[in-house]
Amino acid sequence: MLQSHRWPAKRQRAFTLIEIAVVVVIIGLLAALGIPGYRKVTLKSRATATVNDFRVFSAALNTASLQNSGWPPGGYGPGVIPPAMTNAFAVTFTAPTPIGGKYEWISDSTYKAAIGITTDGSDKLTDDVELIEMIDRMMDDGDTSTGNVQISVGKLVYIIEP
Repeated sequence: MLQSHRWPAKRQRAFTLIEIAVVVVIIGLLAALGIPGYRKVTLKSRATATVNDFRVFSAALNTASLQNSGWPPGGYGPGVIPPAMTNAFAVTFTAPTPIGGKYEWISDSTYKAAIGITTDGSDKLTDDVELIEMIDRMMDDGDTSTGNVQISVGKLVYIIEP
């Protein structure tokens, strides 16, 4: 009598629950280590872009001040280029800033010449203290209550001439 020979069923290979759990834990640890570094890089890039904008606008305003024997008048509001500066300012003056809000030319009884970043209705200025202090350290003394970079009435202000 012939006996039928049964081949053993092929065993499918798969990951065990423990192996999957170990991989998930390792990925979680790597993410936890990387997120603070990513935040720092992001903050630094936003601060650097804001500082660069302040310096570019300040240079344009200083040039216009020398050519016109005085600072352009203020009071135009956030995101509005003063008429005397239409050709001197880049379009970025009217765009939202890297830290939220809009740039604003300030020339009034408080400051002879300053550039502010202020909330413009829908576009709010960041409330990230670490970012604001980083901008202040890059341009000034690191204290937002003194020096050329200050927080004044809900605005971040870069004072060109007090």
